[in-house]
Order: sequence, then structure tokens, then C-alpha cells
Amino acid sequence: MKITSPNQPSVEGSPELPPEPNGFEIKRRPVLGLGLLMTTVISTLAMLIYFGAWASSDRIENRALAAGTTESHVEGNWWEDGLIIACPLH
Repeated sequence: MKITSPNQPSVEGSPELPPEPNGFEIKRRPVLGLGLLMTTVISTLAMLIYFGAWASSDRIENRALAAGTTESHVEGNWWEDGLIIACPLH
């Protein structure tokens, strides 16, 4: 059973080629897509650092309150100190 499209005449004996899709040709470099990808990756990393530093400072503050000392006397874990240093807002 042959399926023919109404715009293409079918010739017996010739191999049928698929119709060329309209609008599938990329005419320029994919700058917008790569830009959006990089923006998404950078903003995700920034949010991870910000919320990680927020959680770290909260944990250090809770340990200081439990010990009855100030936050500067409580020793943080390496990852807590690293996130607080990496975040410019904390």
C-alpha cells in the first residue's frame, strides 16, 4: 500500500523520497540556545551557593546558641566554611 502526499505526484518505479520539511533549516549559529543554557547553569550554581551558605550560617548559629557562646567561637565544618566564603552575601 503506497501513501502519497497530495502535493507530490507519484511516479511508478522511482524511489519515494520523504518530503522536505519546511522551516527545519538552521540558518545561523545557535547563540540564543547556548546563552540560555549558560545563564541557567550559572544561576543554578549561584542559587545553590546562596542557599547552602544560608543553611550553613543557620547551623553554626544554632550550635552557638546550644553551646552558649558566640558564632565566632564555634568551629564550622569545612563545607560550611567554604559555602560561607563562596557566597558574597553572607
